[in-house]
This record gives sequence, C-alpha cells and structure tokens, in this order.
Amino acid sequence: MFLTFEHAEVPVGALVKGAHSWRYVEYISSYPYFHVTALDRDGEGERLTTLLIYTVPDLLDLAASESQGWLIQQVQLVSPGHMNGTGQWKMEELGAIEAVEFSRRTSYAYLLAGGGEYVERKEAASQPQSHRRVVYRSRSGG
Repeated sequence: MFLTFEHAEVPVGALVKGAHSWRYVEYISSYPYFHVTALDRDGEGERLTTLLIYTVPDLLDLAASESQGWLIQQVQLVSPGHMNGTGQWKMEELGAIEAVEFSRRTSYAYLLAGGGEYVERKEAASQPQSHRRVVYRSRSGG
C-alpha cells in the first residue's frame, strides 16, 4: 500500500481535476508491486501515464479496462530483495503472472520477460503445472 502525508501534497493543485499531487509517497510493505506504463485514451485524446499498482487484482482490473480507454504498454515488476534473491529492490519487465493453487490458497508466480520466475510463497515453486493458470500476460507475449 502506498501512504501519503498531507505535508507532501503539492499545493499548486492537481494536474487532473479532482486529483491531488504529491511530492512523494511511502511504500509500507515488503510485497512486490507493479510499475505500469499505460495509455489513457479518452474523447479528448491520448495521454501516456505511469501507474504504481499494489495488487494483482488491481492490475487485472486495469488490463480489463480496454473498453474504457486504457491500454497497458508495459508492466515492470518491482520485487523486494527477499523475493528476487539480491537483498535489494529490483525492477524487471513482467512477462506473465500465474495463479498457483495449493493447500486451499492461491499464490502468484511472476514470470519475467527476460526469463526467470519469482514466487510469493516458496511452496508455489514446487507445484505442478496443473495447479497453475495464467491470469495476466503482457502484450509482448512474455
């Protein structure tokens, strides 16, 4: 989840009516999130924008909003060091997300466009392919 503070709000107003602008936000979690480049197409034109998305369901909602004018251009997975094995946060292009079912729970596997996979829970890595289903695939087919 992204946390904002009143003192970080930019006082000049919003670039978009009804929105607020912030000098910074705090990320208060050690879970992965998504850095999404998307095209916002409305009746007045197109606007390339970047969104920071916290959950897989929110990313899936955005991917399903093509009929409302949104088109995802690229998704970068921002993964914490304990997940990517480096001890540091890392941002890499996402190819696909698989839901992995095991022990009556769902976890996610993140397949990177350049190869490799990160899992939310270690148990998910050992699950057979029959327990996995693709829930998101990048436009480039990753």
